[in-house]
Parts: sequence; structure tokens; C-alpha cells
Amino acid sequence: MIDKNDPASYNHQYTHVNGIRLHYIDENPSSHKPLLLLHGWPDLWLGWREQIQFLSQLGYRVIVPSLRGFGETDAPYDPAEYGMATVSKDLVSLLDYIQVPLVTVIGHDWGGLLSFRFAQFYPSRVKAVTSFCTPYTPPFPQPITLEEVVRILPNFDYQLYLADPRAEKDIDNNVGKFYRRVFRAYEDDISCTFIDPVTNHLAEGMADVPPSAKLHPKVLDYYIKWCTIRGARGGLNWYKQTGNDYKHCKDLDPIFRKPTMMVVAEKDAALPPSMSAKMSKYVPDLEMHTVKNSGHWILWEKPAQCNSLLKDWLDRIHRSHKL
Repeated sequence: MIDKNDPASYNHQYTHVNGIRLHYIDENPSSHKPLLLLHGWPDLWLGWREQIQFLSQLGYRVIVPSLRGFGETDAPYDPAEYGMATVSKDLVSLLDYIQVPLVTVIGHDWGGLLSFRFAQFYPSRVKAVTSFCTPYTPPFPQPITLEEVVRILPNFDYQLYLADPRAEKDIDNNVGKFYRRVFRAYEDDISCTFIDPVTNHLAEGMADVPPSAKLHPKVLDYYIKWCTIRGARGGLNWYKQTGNDYKHCKDLDPIFRKPTMMVVAEKDAALPPSMSAKMSKYVPDLEMHTVKNSGHWILWEKPAQCNSLLKDWLDRIHRSHKL
């Protein structure tokens, strides 16, 4: 029986795919309705703790990998061993290993963008996609640097620091404080700036704060444990992929042709709803929703709303697929 806040209560599995050892959660594996849930940074599979049991009890097989660079999955040192094509190959290799031919993909943060790219690289393996917070964007048609991306999207300016070697040291020296500061709900009493506007630090030299009331101690301990063991570098390598992702994705169709549900968090500072305003230009089969009074950690800030949207959408997706 799953205790959503106890990481040990889930069905942990491991395999070797695409040159790495990959960890994943696999709940209700006998179901023929598989879902692939993809996390972002600095998250882990446990970011889906409010959804995993809920979805498995609805009859879905819920597959939740720790992505390359995170948690119990290997974290290659070299940033060249990351990128959307590489991580998508990790995922398709996992599906091959567990003999799942077709999935519905649900992502958050980096996992949202990966959901779209995975479906573009392997369209025959994906039925539909939901993304929380991260909008679909077509691949860049020409080479671009992270600095140029930030000029287009100024709210991404924090990524310049995350791509800098200083961020790795900042997090590794202050793991607990980092997670207590970054995992905050919009409605928490204590508001923390993500990056100090003067020092640009994430945690170094900044005040510690109590954990969010929405964050169970066992959950926080798990994040701290695996970031301490693994180090921050693997996850931060995702922010060093601008050139890599151009090369990987430049020949993909700019139009996204899978049924898509986009769920934005009204108060998300990193991925504000305005970023999704033009998605319909590139995603013909699009359903949009806004969750009010939620910040970036929408999955556990507003689980009832997220789960209700998923239940309704998945019901319709699987019903239409049978017609």
C-alpha cells in the first residue's frame, strides 16, 4: 500500500538503458493503460506523489522515471551526454524494456518540454500529452545561445546562473537550505526569492527558512539525501543544452500533432501563463486550463485541481482512442 509521503512504499525498479542505470517507479504494472510521468528540476519522481496513487487507483499503469542526472539514475559528468534526443532515447529504451508500445505522457517543468520532444522524436509511441506549467515551443530554426534565449524570455535569466559552475557549488554546500527555500508554495506565509538579486546565489549566504507546510518531512529528507549523494551537477547539466538541443531538434516538425492538455499555474513566476498564450498556433488539438492561486509546484500545491483535470482528460483520451 502506497503512503504518498513515504518514498520506500512505492514500487522501485531499475534497468540499464542507453548507457546508464535508470531508476523508475512502476505502479499497477498489470494495467494496459500506461502513463509516463516526467519530472523537472530540481525535482525527482517524488514530485508526482499526489498523482501516482490517485492515477493507479483509477486503473492506470503509472511509470515515473528518475530522469538522467537526477536521484537514483546515473548522472553523467559531461553536459554533452544530455539533451532532448539523448533523454528521449532513455525513455523509449525504458518502454522497450518493460514492453509498453504506447503511452500517454504527462510532464512538469523540464518534464513538460521533454514530453513534447519525446512525442516528436517517437510519435508512434505516444498517444497524447499533458504539460503542467511548461508550454510547447517549436524548435529553434537556427543556432541560439542561452544568453539569446534570455533576451527573448527575460524571466529565464535565472538559467544563466544555473548554467554557471558556481551554482553547483552553491547547492552542494547548502543542500537542505536550498530545498527548503526552493520548494515553497505560493500560499506559504514565507516568501523567498529564488535567486538573491544582489549575490545571484540560490542558498549560499542566504537565510534559512522552515520547510513549507505542504512538504512532509520524509519527502524533504528524500530530496536532501539524493542530492547529497548525487550532487547537483547532473540536474544542472540540463541548463547547458541550448546548443545540443538545437542540433537534436532542428529538423522536427514545428507543429505538435498529438492531443494536448496544457495546465498553467496562475502565479508561476518561472513559467508564467503568458508563455502559453500562442500555443494554439502550433498545437491544433489543444485544451487549456488555469489553476488559480498556484505557484510553480502546482502538482502538490493544488493536487485536487490537478487530479480532477487529469481524470477528466484521461477518461476522454482513452475513450476516444477506443472509437
